[in-house]
Amino acid sequence: MKNKFLLIDPFCKNPKYESPNMKLGYCSSVLEKNGIETYIMDFLVPDIDKLKKLEEFAKLKEHFFKELNDIKKDYTYVYINCEYGLLKSCIDIANTLDKSNIIILGGTFVNYLYYSKQIEKISDELNCFNYISLGDPENDLFNIVNKVDTYEVARYNNTILYNSGLVKNLDSLPYPAWNKYAIDKYDGNLYLVASKSCRYNKCNFCDEKLIWGNEFRYRNYKEIVKEIIYNINNYKINSFFFWDASLASYPYINELCNEIIENNIKCKWTALVRAAEINNELAALMRKAGCYSIEIGIETLNDEILELMNKGVTVAKIVEAISILKKNDIKVEGSFLIGHFDDNKENILNTIKKSKELRLDYYRWHNLELSASFLLNNPNIINERWNELDLNYPNQFLHEIIGDHLCGYLDMHIVSKMGKNYPEKYPDFKIGNLTIQEIHDLTRKAIEGTEEIASIEGHNPYI
Repeated sequence: MKNKFLLIDPFCKNPKYESPNMKLGYCSSVLEKNGIETYIMDFLVPDIDKLKKLEEFAKLKEHFFKELNDIKKDYTYVYINCEYGLLKSCIDIANTLDKSNIIILGGTFVNYLYYSKQIEKISDELNCFNYISLGDPENDLFNIVNKVDTYEVARYNNTILYNSGLVKNLDSLPYPAWNKYAIDKYDGNLYLVASKSCRYNKCNFCDEKLIWGNEFRYRNYKEIVKEIIYNINNYKINSFFFWDASLASYPYINELCNEIIENNIKCKWTALVRAAEINNELAALMRKAGCYSIEIGIETLNDEILELMNKGVTVAKIVEAISILKKNDIKVEGSFLIGHFDDNKENILNTIKKSKELRLDYYRWHNLELSASFLLNNPNIINERWNELDLNYPNQFLHEIIGDHLCGYLDMHIVSKMGKNYPEKYPDFKIGNLTIQEIHDLTRKAIEGTEEIASIEGHNPYI
């Protein structure tokens, strides 16, 4: 059939933690709305954590590629979503496809490489893609199908870099096409968005703008509630995660909560919120509307480092926000960053010590991942073969395959993914005051020091 679209999420996912890919869900719904048939192919591996040998995973991967090979001839267009550490998998997929397929690469990692000017270093290795999508894929895919060439921003050999911008009116988008997934195989939660991008966009370690664009946009609260009702009625799912940079930044958060309450909607949800935006009235309202947990980006419990991060919050305000949430029976997930280039070992050890006193319900310890802006401003700090970076393996094998690829050690989740497994060696590389190994060792110390305090298991730890 002409213009059929195959949408691929290549990441090998653990269904214990995963919800269906929302970005592909939106792409599918927009294309289908415009008469273009779609199929979403994902790499969900039940019991992935029980695999004992790399050979077992290799067979599962072989089966994934066989399925792809069997269906590729049915699709004119193929879109591959690329997140950190998946570029090698995306290239392998592209090389498996036919010359008749029009292959599009997109996703957060692609934007990361583009805006940090790293993509220029590997342009020859990207010839297997016809297009690289840099705008909202819902826009880009539709415009590529319709051959709108005014959004071509550059070319690398035969690869077109394409950016038709952001979807300005989020309410114009149909709901994600969750029906395209084997939804019963996932964790029983669905993503929602009230807003896209960050209202502040100032933390110097953050790449939020690469996920949802650099312009803060938001939806009508009544449309969000309609979507919640639709999901409950059609998918029998009433548990949601708001994937906003901070749900409290949404200008109509009070109206949204009141609409849920007034419609007597029985649902539960979690979200990310900035500590500075929490007050007792909002927390009480959110709890009444079904909020059962909130993740706060704490990063550090040192005011000087918070200021150097340009975080816009103090330790006192963080502690106050946690107290308010707990008082309103909302569980608190604290998200920390180990290894910021202005931080040092003494401060980090002190943050780990103080964090235990907070008695959080869940701790998320991220090791440093260099932001795109840091790479842009320090162009010679890394000379990496980005096309060879391959973290698309079950967590229990990552310490074996990470090898000497420096940026594998800089995936912000790599320490929590590897768990108690250690790589054979560490690269001789220092960022700010700490080496990569010191950052990893401190992250492990933090994880091990707080794992018995946690009273709940947090939401997907790898997003």
